[in-house]
Amino acid sequence: MIASTRVRVRYQETDCMKVVYYGNYLTYFEVGRVEFLRQQGLPISEVDQKVHLPVVEASVRYVRPARLDDLLEVRCWVSERKRASFRFAYEILNEASETVATGFTLHACWDPATRKMIALPPWLQAIMPMVAAT
Repeated sequence: MIASTRVRVRYQETDCMKVVYYGNYLTYFEVGRVEFLRQQGLPISEVDQKVHLPVVEASVRYVRPARLDDLLEVRCWVSERKRASFRFAYEILNEASETVATGFTLHACWDPATRKMIALPPWLQAIMPMVAAT
């Protein structure tokens, strides 16, 4: 399953050349993964009460600049799932359907009650079918 959502580039997200500042792509990735969970019937507010999903690794590949007021499509899917971790992959497209950036975030599962790392809960595994790279 590939989740898709749109994000409009705001002034505060750009540099003096009105190009999206590189660190903001990780925020766009977060928007994508929160929407992925919501589209699977699990708002992040509910997930966060049961399990925390800290980012333990992140990567962004910048392909072309996004600019002020661009409408971007953020695509997100699960590209890898292991016993106690999983990887979200991302692709950000501009209005011409050109790739702006790609990347991933690797997440661990952390039980907020015990404050320990845990295996991926079955209810979370169930909504995370893996998708091959696009």
